[in-house]
Amino acid sequence: FNIIRNTILLGVYRLFWGFPAPIIFALVLNEVRNNTFKRVVQTISYLPHFISTVIIAGMVLQFTSPRNGFINVLLKNIGLQPINFMVLPQWFRTIYIGSGIWQDIGWSAIIYLAALTSINPELYEAATVDGANKWDKIWNVTLPGIAPTIITLFILNTGKVLDIGFEKVFLLYN
Repeated sequence: FNIIRNTILLGVYRLFWGFPAPIIFALVLNEVRNNTFKRVVQTISYLPHFISTVIIAGMVLQFTSPRNGFINVLLKNIGLQPINFMVLPQWFRTIYIGSGIWQDIGWSAIIYLAALTSINPELYEAATVDGANKWDKIWNVTLPGIAPTIITLFILNTGKVLDIGFEKVFLLYN
């Protein structure tokens, strides 16, 4: 029962937190007007997708190291005590989901960026004439324009709720 519960929880958390992350990232990246900066950020963001899960798990272990891990160095710099993340069970789901988002956000955002290019620019011009601000344009033009892509990918990701995989869990536990 414990294994089934953890699998379902990890799958639901991955869907709840991991599904909207690339949409938000793509929307933010779409608003960047400096093409060089946009391409550099896009390239850096999808590189972790090509890294092995073994290496990602090793990097996560290094980032969360209680002595010299990046996260604990930041905690020390702001005056907090370091946390041994990999020893405390309450942090496992957060680390698992966070590392999954980090690994896949750039790659998944490519699909949404492609969908954003199919939105007619005249719709944005019409919204501007009607007095819409950036948020109004995102809410009333951009999101409805990519809604079919969002719905399709949500259905596909819902089908993978129970597909957590053994490798990453095993590597992070060890």
